[in-house]
Amino acid sequence: MSSTKLEQCMAAFPQTDIWMDSFDPEHHAYAVHHGCKGITTSPTWVGHMLEDEFEDQREPMRRFIAAHPTLDERALAWQWTLEMGRQRSRCMLPLWEKGNPHQGRFSIQLSIFDYRDAAAMLHMAREVHACGPNMQVKVPCTQAGIAVMEEATFEGISVMATLCFSLDQAVAAAEAIARGIARRTAAGLSSDGLNPVCAVLLGMQEDWLKGYADAHGVVLDPESFFFAGEAVCKEIYRVFKERDYATRVLVAYYRHHRHWSAFMGGDVIMTIPYKWQKRFEQCDVPIRNNMDTPVPDAYLAQLKRLPPFVQATTEGALPQEHFDDFPPVILTLRYFMEVYERGVQKFRDLMLPKPL
Repeated sequence: MSSTKLEQCMAAFPQTDIWMDSFDPEHHAYAVHHGCKGITTSPTWVGHMLEDEFEDQREPMRRFIAAHPTLDERALAWQWTLEMGRQRSRCMLPLWEKGNPHQGRFSIQLSIFDYRDAAAMLHMAREVHACGPNMQVKVPCTQAGIAVMEEATFEGISVMATLCFSLDQAVAAAEAIARGIARRTAAGLSSDGLNPVCAVLLGMQEDWLKGYADAHGVVLDPESFFFAGEAVCKEIYRVFKERDYATRVLVAYYRHHRHWSAFMGGDVIMTIPYKWQKRFEQCDVPIRNNMDTPVPDAYLAQLKRLPPFVQATTEGALPQEHFDDFPPVILTLRYFMEVYERGVQKFRDLMLPKPL
């Protein structure tokens, strides 16, 4: 069988890693077969897992509930996430065991409800880290999350900053991770096995800006919105390279092929959901280095008419105390909570079955 376009991309640009974004073991098998270098999950994938696999997992979930008699449904859903992470991360172990700490990773995001609680998130980061040698811990770029990134990194936990929609969030994450690494060095500890990453969510950025333009009656060339996430991410990438941060950029939250093709050739990770990997398999998008190709000036000029876009791409425009207030952060938190809660409901249905 001929190689897929994503395999061709990785062959042409070894510095560009493709990961799978899913909690589904069938998707994981596809990822391993096609040479993906890692796997990301999120609260939405946990919600989908609990919904989609409910009939198959009903009895194991009942036994799990019985084994944890004091936990409520949210705590059970979290512990189930950890258990599934322990089991499903093994598919990446053969790649991990080859010795490259940047490959063979399996990531789990901290509980979506605790984005304001640094102590709770740090505790959960340790729990995820303990699930296997190749675990990656996703920490939100909230005000509390930035503090967690430094401390977790100091403890030797590989952090993936997520819910990142602005240059200020990305820089704060990279600086926090750098402080954690510096503390390790001062303590005589090696950081060679760490894999610091910052996930920039392109699709929600574009969704938010479209909604903002509609709400404020701003008429733009509709094509410009397809470049919004790319523009923010490429600015973050430029700054990271300029400052030589240890943290790599990860491109996430796909809406169209530019979220892949525009970053070909970059020293980046692209975590692509199964449905998009299948769409890209035999597409006619050419394989070429687009990482250094800037967003066309005409589209940038359009996007700069939107104050939130300017805020996202201008350093110092979004103070850390307002990370939690940034609209795409709020929108993503709300969406993640909504989907995740549908999974929590599955535990609730088993614990409190309707009597009639």
